[in-house]
Amino acid sequence: MTANCFRSVLLPILALVCVCDGYAMSRHHDGDARAWIRDEALCIGASETYEVPGFFSRNARLDQNQVELYAVQVNRPSAQAWEASLPPGTTSSTVQLRPDTCIEYGQPVASFETRVPPRALEPGIYEVLLQAGDQKRRRAWFYKRFCLVGSAGNWSVRDAERLERTHEWRCSPPQAP
Repeated sequence: MTANCFRSVLLPILALVCVCDGYAMSRHHDGDARAWIRDEALCIGASETYEVPGFFSRNARLDQNQVELYAVQVNRPSAQAWEASLPPGTTSSTVQLRPDTCIEYGQPVASFETRVPPRALEPGIYEVLLQAGDQKRRRAWFYKRFCLVGSAGNWSVRDAERLERTHEWRCSPPQAP
């Protein structure tokens, strides 16, 4: 009787652990990417924290881990705008992600190969995905959808917002001063 009671308690707990761990790994991304303009160039980077898997998911901090970038992708709604990544077979990256790291759009990234040459920037909606991992071999992917507004030499970045009850996105109106 005690063995049956033990099994009836243990099996649901094991099932819950498997489901929770599986859910954590099925995420599209683990943290938010950032996009901003610095010296008239579009910078792409990572937020300060990213979620790590486990029974109780928690956040890890970039400044407390060695997070190595291995791929960057920038997409428009209808096409890839730019992609660069480590060459196949490369086991470590020279690019460490920190909260202040700026990966400048379209510029060569040390030890990376360009997979899709950068397209000229145009106003509109963009998505960025930074694929990275930390020293504990945990995935650290960062994602953001944003709007690029203005023109060359006068760009600004705004949030993109989803239109209610649709799958469409638009650029948020400018913030009031």
